[in-house]
Amino acid sequence: MRGPVALAVALAAALAAAQGLPTANPSLTSPALGSPPAIGLPSSATPSTAGTGDAVAPLGYGSVFEGKASWYGAEFKGRKTASGELYDPEGLTAAHRSLPLGSLLRVTDLDTGASVVVRVNDRGPFVADRVIDLSEAAARLIGLLPVGTAMVRCELLRPEDAAAFGQPPVGAPSPQTGPAGGRICRVQVASYAQLGNAEATLERLRLSGIAAVIETAGAYKRVVIPSIPEDEVDSLSARLGALGYRRLLVSYGP
Repeated sequence: MRGPVALAVALAAALAAAQGLPTANPSLTSPALGSPPAIGLPSSATPSTAGTGDAVAPLGYGSVFEGKASWYGAEFKGRKTASGELYDPEGLTAAHRSLPLGSLLRVTDLDTGASVVVRVNDRGPFVADRVIDLSEAAARLIGLLPVGTAMVRCELLRPEDAAAFGQPPVGAPSPQTGPAGGRICRVQVASYAQLGNAEATLERLRLSGIAAVIETAGAYKRVVIPSIPEDEVDSLSARLGALGYRRLLVSYGP
């Protein structure tokens, strides 16, 4: 009898481990996201099928999924979302089939490399091959507006860690149009909980001929290049990549 019991215990342990949180992503420039309990799906929500017919398991903080993103614009302005809020195309929000309303996601366009942090406040998308619908403003920030849809990576953030990513703090100047009519962009290079780490990165960039500033966002210190012409972003990204900074957040102007 000891053999079957031991096997049952081992299987139960393996199942429990499979349902646990993923390990923190070591490539993030913020501190490790930690291991809070997994986020369960709301009892009234239908698990996302992502076009496969199979329910997706509940996600935990730090979880990552990929798929096609789309966006919805001004024609939906003022309509009530699943959260009860009225849709604002200029808000950084998104629709997801099953994540708890209020969840925060870092969404990265796999083609442009640009990222934005959005809050889930609606249900959708209702097209089988899409995993998320972004607001118009969120889509604009990652360069999605012209193409309509794109492959993205979505990472579920803890509320206290969302400030490590995302857009300029409230009151910061918005990117403006460049002298030749092109857009001016903002590039976030890295984010740290410790000011000393941010200052070390700032000095390393300075020695490489790259001017950056430190931006305070909640408990985090973000190293950013606040103003660069859009046509120089690719070459700057290559220079930063050679220095080891590859998870950049690029905010595009209007």
